[in-house]
This record gives sequence, structure tokens and C-alpha cells, in this order.
Amino acid sequence: MKICEGIHQLKIDFYVTSEIKRFVYVYIITGHYCYLIDTGVAGSEKVIENYLESIGYHLDDIKAIFLTHAHPDHMGSAGMIQKKTGCQIYASYKEKEWMEDIDQQFQERPIPNFYQLLQLSVHVNYTIEEDMLIQLEDSLSVDIIQTPGHSEGCISFLFNKRILMCGDAIPVVGDIPIYTDALESLFSLEKLYQLPSVDYYCPAWDNYYSSQMGKIKIQEAKKLIQNIGECVREFISQERSLDDHELFDKVCNQMKMHSFKENPLFLKTILSYRNDNYWVKSYHSRML
Repeated sequence: MKICEGIHQLKIDFYVTSEIKRFVYVYIITGHYCYLIDTGVAGSEKVIENYLESIGYHLDDIKAIFLTHAHPDHMGSAGMIQKKTGCQIYASYKEKEWMEDIDQQFQERPIPNFYQLLQLSVHVNYTIEEDMLIQLEDSLSVDIIQTPGHSEGCISFLFNKRILMCGDAIPVVGDIPIYTDALESLFSLEKLYQLPSVDYYCPAWDNYYSSQMGKIKIQEAKKLIQNIGECVREFISQERSLDDHELFDKVCNQMKMHSFKENPLFLKTILSYRNDNYWVKSYHSRML
């Protein structure tokens, strides 16, 4: 789908398990060459190639891949595309090891069907950090914004100061909230909210947002994270001896998130409030 001139959104459907169907959005930036923001799961290169050809480009026109983070649904076909095209890969220095050694990623973050979703490691050509500006073409630039929370090294990309590719940084109300650090997620959301003059917000888990809707979605996501935190605090204050799984069960029931109970990643979301000493850090003092 064409969002605006030079910006395309491509939906990649996949199965985490035979029962759990998910999707992720890949973004294609076109100029003289093509640039990908994430690549979907393993095998998505054919979907990407078909779309490129439909808009007058070819797989060999891909000059760079920008990875928002290392999870399989975001970098799954990056290795194959890099192998076929020799394109450059830009990624956070904090997740470079996971990208270049997927066996290490699986050991530290095992998920169902990991090796079906992510089969090849990649070579990260450029590690990127906060406030870097990368000039891709005369009329095409990208600013680097660190937005940790969903994972330690999550990166958002701001193209030409107006199109924001934010990966999984903005949790979607009604979908499963996945983050490893609730506090960092809130800080990242506030950082994105304060960006001036963003025309489009382009998340991986939802359709793109207009400037006004993007602001609304960020505020909704912040409220969701805070509400889950209040729920966790309530149960811990009532019964400090609750073990992790008891706490998880109570929060799922209270928040009416029963459908997420079978997902171990959501368990990590809930435990991030406990393990990261969420409430002691007092995010309110940092203008959230």
C-alpha cells in the first residue's frame, strides 16, 4: 500500500504456532534506490520482491535494510535479502550480537518456532545510535531515535524529518502488549510524542497513523502501560508473597486479557514491573 510519495507499507502474515496467526508491517522507502524498514519473517523476501516489481523496482534495487530490532518477525528475511543483494544493514549496537548470532538470541529469548521464523543471521554493516543523521540520497535522509522498552535496543527511524518508522515502540490497545521494560517504554513513547512535525507514524503492529491519530495512539499506549502497572502494584501490595505466575494470572483476569495467558512474552511484560523496580523509579517525576 502506498502511504505517500516514496513510502509504502507491506503487510506480512505469519504463524507463531499453528494456532496463533500474527502479522507485521514492513515499510519500503523508494528513491533512486529502495530501502527497507524491517523485513518480516523468513521467506518474506518473495512477498517483498513481488511488491517491488509491482511498483517498478527489483530486489537488487534494495541498498539498505534498517532494522528496528532483532526479533524474528522483524529480521526474519534480512539475511536472505542481504545474501541475494549485498545490501547494507543498519541496526542498534545493543542488538548487534543477537542479529549476527541467532543461536545466541534463541538461547536468551526462546520462542515457539524460532528457527522457522528466523533462519539466517545477518552481518550488521553499520551500528547506529541516538541522534545520528544518515544521508541516503540527495533528497532522502534518516534520523536515528533510540526507543527502548519493547526490547533493549529498539530503534525508530525518522525519514526526511516527517515519516516516523517506530517498529513495536507503540503498544496497540486491544493487542498483546509486549515489552521488557515498562519504564523505558513510557520514556520512549514520550520522546515520540514530543517529536515536531511528524506527518505519518508507521508502526509494525498496526496500520499507519496520521499526525493527529499518532499522538492519540501514543497517549493510549502510555495509559495502557500505566494501567497494567497500577494493577500489578495493587496485587503486590495486597499479597507480597505472590509468585510470578500467580501475579500474572491475577493481572490477566483483572485486565480482561485472558487471551494473552498462553503467551510467555506477555508474562515477561507483567514481570517487567516487578523486576525493573518500576514503581520505585517514579516515572511521574520525568514529565510522563
